[in-house]
Amino acid sequence: MQAYFFTTLLLVSLAAVSHSAGTNQSHSVAWGGRMFRDTHLERVIITEKSRFLRVVTRDYHFQQIGLQRRITQIVVTDQVRNGGGGYAHLVAGGPNSHFVKIHFKSQRNKGFSFIVDIYGI
Repeated sequence: MQAYFFTTLLLVSLAAVSHSAGTNQSHSVAWGGRMFRDTHLERVIITEKSRFLRVVTRDYHFQQIGLQRRITQIVVTDQVRNGGGGYAHLVAGGPNSHFVKIHFKSQRNKGFSFIVDIYGI
């Protein structure tokens, strides 16, 4: 079951990367898939300003309190669409779990701005 999950996650990530390699230079990515009766669990904007000759990073943690809903999809939308934005990496949790940890990293001498939407059932 875990092998199937990681294989699916890898294929979705590769599809997102190949999609962003075209004329659209956005680094947006989506993990998982929406299902019937999904609810929007959270929307957050993650932003870091650039620092001279540095790479800036930031981690985002989503932990549910109370009712534990299963995450079905995570959509990370890059707001810097000219290819100068950062990158998002799923570190822990994600689809089919109750939490998520995402690591954001900029390009050298650049900042980033992402919108993170989390859906669950």
